[in-house]
Amino acid sequence: MKSFSFKSTYDENQNIERIITERNRKLVKQQVIFAVLLALLLVLLCWYFFRKVLYTEFDGYVQTEYMDYRAMEDVYLFNQYTSVGDIVMPGDTLYSFLYVNLFGISDLESEPAVIVNDRNARLQVNVAYADANVLRVRIRELENQIEKEDNNIRFGVTDNSHKMDLQRRLAETREELNTVLRKAQLYSNVYRESNQAARRFGRYSIDFANTQLGLDEQLHELYARNSSAIRYAIAQDTAIVTKLWASPFSRVFKKEHVLQLEKLSFDNSNVQVVAYVPTSDMHHINNNTKAEIIVNDHVSFTAGVQLLGARTEELPEELRNSLSHNYTAVMVVFKPDPGQVLPLWAVVDRIPVKVRVNNFDNGRRNDGSDYWYIDQKGLTEESSYYLGLSRRQRGLHHYDPDAYAESPAPAAETAKPASESAAKPAEKPAEKPAEKPAEKPAEKPAEKKPAAESETKPASAPESGGETKNAETAAVKYVYHKIEKGETLYSLSKRYGVSIDDIVKHNPGTESKLLWGTTLKIPAAEQTDTPAESESRKD
Repeated sequence: MKSFSFKSTYDENQNIERIITERNRKLVKQQVIFAVLLALLLVLLCWYFFRKVLYTEFDGYVQTEYMDYRAMEDVYLFNQYTSVGDIVMPGDTLYSFLYVNLFGISDLESEPAVIVNDRNARLQVNVAYADANVLRVRIRELENQIEKEDNNIRFGVTDNSHKMDLQRRLAETREELNTVLRKAQLYSNVYRESNQAARRFGRYSIDFANTQLGLDEQLHELYARNSSAIRYAIAQDTAIVTKLWASPFSRVFKKEHVLQLEKLSFDNSNVQVVAYVPTSDMHHINNNTKAEIIVNDHVSFTAGVQLLGARTEELPEELRNSLSHNYTAVMVVFKPDPGQVLPLWAVVDRIPVKVRVNNFDNGRRNDGSDYWYIDQKGLTEESSYYLGLSRRQRGLHHYDPDAYAESPAPAAETAKPASESAAKPAEKPAEKPAEKPAEKPAEKPAEKKPAAESETKPASAPESGGETKNAETAAVKYVYHKIEKGETLYSLSKRYGVSIDDIVKHNPGTESKLLWGTTLKIPAAEQTDTPAESESRKD
């Protein structure tokens, strides 16, 4: 048996190779699946961090104004010609009504004098008897105190003075009690008379008086024959009916709601987006920021900042973070950009939205218009300048009556000296060049010639306009400055001692934005500039 051996025709090497091949195939498949999952996870992480770095999102809501129709006076509403969801156009009839004061129906709201007198008399009787009970209790207390004083006097503890004072107070209280009882008796007699008069009048109620007078029948009769006393409420704008408060053929009192409309326009309904912005994220938003308002995955629109930080509010509980204890946020108001079309449901009041701001393209200009800066006196000089630019762009001008009254006078005065100055400067240049070369070097007359020419050129301006421009530019000294990052018109005006308007005047286009690396031509201040300094600055 030991020499027995089993010989098989199956090749074991082939079996081992097949097993190894299958294992390698499974291993490769697992590696491919793992690599795909890892790549997908990395893509999601990159996308998440990219969104966090590129965008900043804030919670907010849409705010719209509704148009409420209220009763100006007590009216009787006849019929409503609209229902909830109807779209009305300007001129459509909303409801018909009648002022009830025309028929004295409003008098039914006031109580008759007999009812008022009966209630007041009953009240006075109750008050008088309540006061009498209080006085009776006080009398009993005084009597008890007098008895104690008798014992103290008998044993020699006190003298008779305190007892006499208690007796005096007891007599006054008894007299006051008698007065209150007589008053209560008098009010009781008045109450019996007023009660009898009220019973003769009968039970008072609006329904009772209405039934007695038959006012319902009169109003329905007026409605049936379309009386001229009936008034009609007319729609003023295109709007949709959102709510009805009153029912047809019912009484509506003064200032009560009748119906509510929502205007179908961004401007007419004053659509705004209010965002909750934490103070730590205020650097992402400025006056020039454009934001994307996201209602859902399919509806979004763009809006610009309209009001930056006018008030603060506490975050709603559903928006609070348990890891943070700062629940106060700055309210930033956005105005939708014109030319957009949105479904009505996306701009209804209080609908929650997401406000997305691009951190790398948030409209920041770094020229002083990003925020309004104030000091103890008001707006700073730079903010006042850009406020003036925005007012001129919107067509807002401040009325100055003195400027408008005196504006024609300088125009008439400047016309005369222009003609007279044509002859006078012509004589002076002929005399000065002959005298000055003998006394002073030849360089100084060359410097004064442009000044003399600038005086004589206005007379011959129509013939040689180019020479006058050269004379004007020669009289003004400039400093050439290369704009660096972070510099603004305000900082340049403070650095060189000139106004922002002078810089903009000599550099058109800089009022909107400053480009880094460009060179500005800044007029130098006269009191601090010398020819040597201007030449060194130009170099």
